[in-house]
Amino acid sequence: MNLNNIPDAPLPPGSGGRGGRSCGCLGFLGALLICFAILMTALAIFALASGVKDIAAHVCDPEKTEESEGTKSLKPQVVSIEVRGAISFAERGSRFWEEKKDSADSIVDAIEESLKDSSVRGLLLTVNSPGGEITACDVIDQAVQKFKNSSSNRYVVVYMQELAASGGYYISAHADKIVITPTTLTGSIGVIMQTYQYGDALRKLGVSDVTFTSGPMKDMLNPMHSVSPEVSNVVHSVIGELYDRFVGVIADGRHMSVEKVKELADGRIYTAKQAVDAGLVDKIGYMDEVEKTFRELGLSEFEIMEYSEEKDFIENLKDIFSLTGGFSPKLELPKRGWRTGYYSPFYFER
Repeated sequence: MNLNNIPDAPLPPGSGGRGGRSCGCLGFLGALLICFAILMTALAIFALASGVKDIAAHVCDPEKTEESEGTKSLKPQVVSIEVRGAISFAERGSRFWEEKKDSADSIVDAIEESLKDSSVRGLLLTVNSPGGEITACDVIDQAVQKFKNSSSNRYVVVYMQELAASGGYYISAHADKIVITPTTLTGSIGVIMQTYQYGDALRKLGVSDVTFTSGPMKDMLNPMHSVSPEVSNVVHSVIGELYDRFVGVIADGRHMSVEKVKELADGRIYTAKQAVDAGLVDKIGYMDEVEKTFRELGLSEFEIMEYSEEKDFIENLKDIFSLTGGFSPKLELPKRGWRTGYYSPFYFER
């Protein structure tokens, strides 16, 4: 018998042969894919379920009642809009899909939506802001004026909380009434333009700046260079014009003379009592005082409600992935440019 011709016995399953390892890897990958598919299905169901428009409302009467679904209250509506943090247009956040929820865009959208709804008789702007970008503040102010001037029986009340300074006051100036809490700080009326000077420090490290420009002012406020008298004059002329606009908005909204506003608008902040005495705000109080103010303006009864954004399936998935960290980190590079705005310096100290 030739032992060399005897075939090899087949390996038992799971004995460590190459085929067994391959099947094991494929099985593991298959399990991962199934788990991923289940997770995605659950996320999709959650996103679809949460994509329903929700309007939260509460009745300003002592006894609150709930409306049945599909019915609309006959009471006049007051739309509540929150203005929190630095006022700017929509920006990408640190996560892949995240955007600012209280940007100037969304605030203006809510005001314009209120403008189209005949049942809306009032706007309540709850302001807790150190100010913001000049154009963003101005666009919100224009939207507030447009709503207020759309009808003689439409009213705007501002409720200031914690800090309503600089641009936070700018967007409040044209309200019919301003209510401020006893501990709120407001004012800081003026314009700020800011840059840094670190050229000397970098030159000691052997770092120099090479910039080619079409004109001597194109590179003004370059932090590598000192500020020349010519640049200083240009900057002050810009700040002066923007400051005059700020003063004009306050004079028009608060029915003051320009001279009186300029006495108040030296950049200082005011306590609630000081702001009332100066005529910058009307009342000190809390939410009950806000509701009382609307009644005094002409709304004997009303409901305060707020809009919430109606999102489709894809937008809800974006929100879910934002909560889980998104897909891509954001790389922040050092900013070498200058910034200008209706900001309170207290914002930068936090």
